[in-house]
Amino acid sequence: MRGYIVNGFARAAAYGEEQMNFFGALDDDLGEGSRAFGEHLAMPLPIKHFAATLLYAVPSIGLAYGLIHFFGFDPKLAALGGLIAALLGAEAHAAISRTIERKAVRKELQELTSLAAGLSRDLDDAADKIVELEERFERETTERMERIFSEIRVIESLVKRLAETREFTAAISKPAVAEIAAPVETEAALPAAESPAAESDVPPPKPEKRLEHMNDSELLETIRRSLETNRVDLYLQPVVSLPQRKTLYYEGLSRLRTDKGELIMPRDYMRVAEPAGMMPTVDNILLFRCIQVVRKLAQRNSKVGVFCNISAFSLLDEDFFPQFIEYMQHNTDLAQHLIFEFSQMTVNGAGPVERASLEALAALGFRFSMDQVTNLRFDAGSLHDRNFRFVKVSAATMLEGTYAAGDIHAADLKELLRRNGIQLIVDKVEHEREVVDVLDFDVELGQGYLFGEPRPVRESVLKDEPKAPDMPLAAD
Repeated sequence: MRGYIVNGFARAAAYGEEQMNFFGALDDDLGEGSRAFGEHLAMPLPIKHFAATLLYAVPSIGLAYGLIHFFGFDPKLAALGGLIAALLGAEAHAAISRTIERKAVRKELQELTSLAAGLSRDLDDAADKIVELEERFERETTERMERIFSEIRVIESLVKRLAETREFTAAISKPAVAEIAAPVETEAALPAAESPAAESDVPPPKPEKRLEHMNDSELLETIRRSLETNRVDLYLQPVVSLPQRKTLYYEGLSRLRTDKGELIMPRDYMRVAEPAGMMPTVDNILLFRCIQVVRKLAQRNSKVGVFCNISAFSLLDEDFFPQFIEYMQHNTDLAQHLIFEFSQMTVNGAGPVERASLEALAALGFRFSMDQVTNLRFDAGSLHDRNFRFVKVSAATMLEGTYAAGDIHAADLKELLRRNGIQLIVDKVEHEREVVDVLDFDVELGQGYLFGEPRPVRESVLKDEPKAPDMPLAAD
């Protein structure tokens, strides 16, 4: 009989443990897709314990009842057996609850350990990023300072040149002053009543002359003042695709302004600046100004490409050009936006100094263009080896040029240049008929007043404003 009682108690304990494991693992068995629904249906902990208590309390009562009615046990002994069964069930319940709690605590500890490890990794990553940012800040600050210092050195060189030209213009102005001095002395010798200045002690203001009314010394002084006060504007003329006429590049053209805003065209300042030996200074300042403006344009429009002219004077300048190269070394990011342009005369007449200057720029990744092509006798392969990627030929040369022995025929020019990695641009296109004719030569790029005249760069583009892609760069 005792064996039956012990066996019944063991079965009741095993059954109770099985049921507790079922309720304890109910939440863990729910899938991710139905976890929210399972959490909604999950039993509160007190209800779970009450259900588990019923699992061993009810069988214990049933055991005591069975012992009395089926086996004829004494009620007291049967009640004692039921009580023992209930106590064993309670012990099993407590053991199972502790096991479940230990598993829950162990799971939480594992989650906390994993969270701590994740936080540690995040802290390590953050520390690495901080170190990287510090190094990047140091590097960018150093590069920016070097760029600023190189720009200052170039400006210092240009200021020195301007001071020299000031002395030169003062020297050549002395004869003109001497010619004016004689009439002034004669006028001063007149009686006070007849002198024009007798009516007032303040001399009348001297009106500024227009360009066409200036003599050479006055025009030279006006040019010098324009350079000193940075009245240098960049005009952009579009280079378009043919036949779509979509703007792909711009040519940058520098213009000087007088105090009253009157433009000084190259034909005007070259006439007086070249005999005075001032052209290297003028070209250097115009080139440097063009680079400064293009750098600001590149910040606003990442796709802009600008042709910038460099004269032979700048290439041969032993003081300016090495500093200019150093300046461009700190601005190599402009290589994708800048195409330096040289005339065919400069390219053909390049000596060792000019070639070394071109090689230095090419080594920095800058591309070149040859314009002002007067004859079609050139070596396209040699141009490509020297990093020339564009050749500009006027529409008149393409359509009406005369050919000598060794010249490339206009019909073959585009294909020859293409095989050598050079793009042909037909410039100075002014009539629709010329467009039709050059399209017969399969020309893909064009430039000229027909597609757009040079226009000044918008002031808003040159200001430090947020980047605006595909923004029109030239004023309407």
